Amino acid sequence: MPEQRPSSMRRRRLLGATALLAAATPALAMHTSGHPPRIYMILFRGETDVETGFRQWFRDNRMDAEFLVRSVDMDVARVPALLDEARAWRADLIYSWGTPVSVAVAAKEFNIPIVFTMVSTPVAAGLVPNLASSQRNLTGVSHVVPARQQMIAIRNYRPFARIAGIFTPNEINAQVSMREMRAEAERTGTEFTVKALPLDDNGHPRADAIPDIIKQFAEQGAQLVYVGPDSFLASQRKLLTEAAVELGLPVFSSVEAALRDGRALFGLVAGYANVGRLTAHKAAQILYHRVKPAALPIETPGSYSYLVNMDVARKLGMMPPGRVLQIAEQIR
Repeated sequence: MPEQRPSSMRRRRLLGATALLAAATPALAMHTSGHPPRIYMILFRGETDVETGFRQWFRDNRMDAEFLVRSVDMDVARVPALLDEARAWRADLIYSWGTPVSVAVAAKEFNIPIVFTMVSTPVAAGLVPNLASSQRNLTGVSHVVPARQQMIAIRNYRPFARIAGIFTPNEINAQVSMREMRAEAERTGTEFTVKALPLDDNGHPRADAIPDIIKQFAEQGAQLVYVGPDSFLASQRKLLTEAAVELGLPVFSSVEAALRDGRALFGLVAGYANVGRLTAHKAAQILYHRVKPAALPIETPGSYSYLVNMDVARKLGMMPPGRVLQIAEQIR
């Protein structure tokens, strides 16, 4: 259909930078340990398309690697035991997903290189002093579009006057995201209210409180719910977005999962698969080129996707304007 052509062209452009990474990677120096490099993967809430893209990069570049995958199932207290297993397995590299896991992994000093991924604010999280170098045995990939560009994307859809943000208070990435978006809201004269999820007696966020918070937003006249980079809320994306849609509230998401596997209306995101490929490129530089992690800058994929869930748009009666349709990938 004609309306899909810009979307297809857009996707090809957005994948270009990552494709160039793969194309520009010639036959790398052979790993010399006597076995394929061993990559121990520590995830926050099970596998995502980031891991699919990560492994696919190795296949596309015809590089052997062994992967041992573990998930902490949203309980970072499990990280120390997993690191013991990684040492016993003689892992050549640790892959860590998300801010909570990556912070817990990096808190332990050991000789195995670390490549983190899906960390929205690596400097604020204390992982690195700056994005040029960790000055430590780790590097990684960030995935969040800068707050200013997110606000531009929101305002291009329509001029929402009252935005409400929900976040998990014990995640530094979520705290920073809300602070940055509040600053952008003030700059543009947009009302921005924020609500933190309550924690239970053990300090864990309460998923059961999400529908009530969304209801409060609706009662207070919010026109849009903003969801930033938040590992816990990402795991609750269906609950959150469905509660919002039922109350007639659109959701803007800064991460892909709430759009492809939830009912967020729109978002400006770094695609999960692209994040995984860039992470794999860094891992290969360490494993095959013997580049020190500290010599590899922390980067974000160089292109973003503007995603719109058309089914949700119809449900809410909020179809995107023509200027958005020209650049957006339409999800159905």
